[in-house]
Amino acid sequence: MSNEIQLQKKRKTSLGDFYWAHADILRGAGVSEAGYDQRILAFMALKLLMDNGKLKFNFEYDNQFGLSEVEYLKYKGKSSKETFANLLNDLPELGQNLRYFEQEAKYNPGVYKTVLSYFNHHSVFPIDSYLNELEDHYFEMILDIYIEKADFTNFPKEQYKDLYERTIARMRSKFAGELVGQHFTQKSIIHLMCEYALRRIKNKKHIAIYDPTCGTGSMVMESAYYFRNKLPKAKIEVFGQEMNGKVWFLSKIFLEICPWDGGIQGISNIIAFGNTLTRPAFADKINGDDSFDFIIANPPFGVDWKQDYEEIVKNMASDTPHFLVVNDGKKFITPRKSDGQFLFMMQIVRLLTAERTRGKHAIAAVISSSTLCSTGSETGSESKIRRKIFEEKVVTGLLEQPNAMFTNTDIGTHIWFFDNAQSKTIRLVRADNSEKPLYSPHPAAQDKMRNTYSDENITELVNILHEPEPREYVAQSIPAEGRHAINIQTEIGKREEIDTVDLDELEAQIIRELDLLIQNLKPNE
Repeated sequence: MSNEIQLQKKRKTSLGDFYWAHADILRGAGVSEAGYDQRILAFMALKLLMDNGKLKFNFEYDNQFGLSEVEYLKYKGKSSKETFANLLNDLPELGQNLRYFEQEAKYNPGVYKTVLSYFNHHSVFPIDSYLNELEDHYFEMILDIYIEKADFTNFPKEQYKDLYERTIARMRSKFAGELVGQHFTQKSIIHLMCEYALRRIKNKKHIAIYDPTCGTGSMVMESAYYFRNKLPKAKIEVFGQEMNGKVWFLSKIFLEICPWDGGIQGISNIIAFGNTLTRPAFADKINGDDSFDFIIANPPFGVDWKQDYEEIVKNMASDTPHFLVVNDGKKFITPRKSDGQFLFMMQIVRLLTAERTRGKHAIAAVISSSTLCSTGSETGSESKIRRKIFEEKVVTGLLEQPNAMFTNTDIGTHIWFFDNAQSKTIRLVRADNSEKPLYSPHPAAQDKMRNTYSDENITELVNILHEPEPREYVAQSIPAEGRHAINIQTEIGKREEIDTVDLDELEAQIIRELDLLIQNLKPNE
C-alpha cells in the first residue's frame, strides 16, 4: 500500500474514543493508570492547536510532520520520536495565527510571555518524560490514534468548550488521575447567573468577566457568549486564574480557538497561572475604570488549605489584604482549614468593595455548598465571617438549588448573588419548593446530573430574585443586618402535606383484616 493511500486512510473526519485507544497503548507500555489523563490531554491539546491552524506542523510522522523539506531537515532526528521532541523544544517558533497566546510573564508559570513556551514544562505537560517512557513503535501508534480518531478540523466550534468535560467524564469512571475528580458547572446554571447580572446593567459597552477558579475557562467562556448574544455591541474580555498547569494551558487553547460568530479570532483573555488564595493575579482590580465587572465562580468544595494558613493570615494583617478581613480584636478569623470555600468568598467580597471604592459597579454570582450559609455555632468562625459579609450589604440574593445539578456530585448547593451597589435586604429563593418547582428534568441526564433550568425557569427565577414581595413557600426577603446564618428552608417554610384517606379502601381493608382474624379464631376442623 502506498504512503498516499495510507495517509488517506488515516485522515478521517469523525471524532472517536481516542482516550480509550490511547489508554490501551499506555497500559501496554506499563504506564500507571493514575497518569493516563494528563498524557491523553497533552496530545489532545496539541491536536486541537494543529487542527485549528495554530501550529506549523502536525502528527503525520510518515509525511515529514506536515513540514516542507527545508523545515523538516531542521528538526529531523534519528527516529520519529526524536524528531517530534525537537519540534516540541522549538514550539514557540512553530506557532501561527495566535492572538491571545502572549500575556505578561507575571501571569505565566515562568519568565516567558508566550504561552506555548510552557507546554513542555514541569508545571504543565512534562512531555519529555512522557516520550521517554515510550518505545518508538508505541509513540507512532499514539500519533496514529490522534490522526484517525481525533480529527477536530470540522468539530463544531460551539462544542469546544464542552470537549474537556466530555473527555474527563469518559475517563472518570475508570481512571484515578489528578484531573478526573473535578465537577463541572452546567450551562443552565451559568446562564442563570449571567441573566441575574444582566437585569442589573443596561447598555454597557465594556464587560470584564472574572473567574478566580476558572479551570478550563468554561464558565467565563459561556458567560462571554451569553453577554455577546444579549449585548452584541459590547466589548467583552475574560480574566481568570487556575493553579493546575495542565488545565490552565487547556483554558488558553479553548479561549484561543473558540471564535465569535464564526470568525477566526478567539475571545480576548488573560488567564493567570497560580494559587488564587496565596498569589491572586487580580487582587486589587480586574480591569480598567471603563468596564463593568462580573465575577462568576464555582470554587472547589472541601479543599484543605492548612499548608497556606500562615501566608494567608500574614496577608490579612498587611496594609493591602486580599481578603475581607474579619478580626474579633484578638486574632484574624479564618474558616476551617479543611474547607477553603469561604476564603474564595472573602476574596470576592474584598474585590467587590475595592471596585466600589473606585466608583465601579460590579456584580458576582458564586456557587457554594448548601452548608456554607448556616454551618457552625453562633460564636464560631464561620458565623463571624458570615456576619461580616452580611454587614457589607453586598449579598443581594441566595438561591437554594435542587439536588442532582452536577455530573459527579449530588451535594446540595446554593448560588450567592452579590452587588457592590449595596442592599439592605437579602432575597431568598428555593428552586425545589413545595409550591411550584422552578427547575426541569435534564434532557441529557448523565451520571448524577438529572436536573437543569429551562429558559422559562431562568426567566422566572430571575424575576423572583429581583422582586421584593414574598411568595409563600417560594421566596422571602430578609434584612441583612444582624445575621450570622441563614437557613433558607426555615425562612421560606414548607407547605404541610396532609395525607388523604380513601374511606372505601379503608373500609375494605378493615373487612379483609376482620375476615382473616375470624378465620384464625375458628377451631380446627
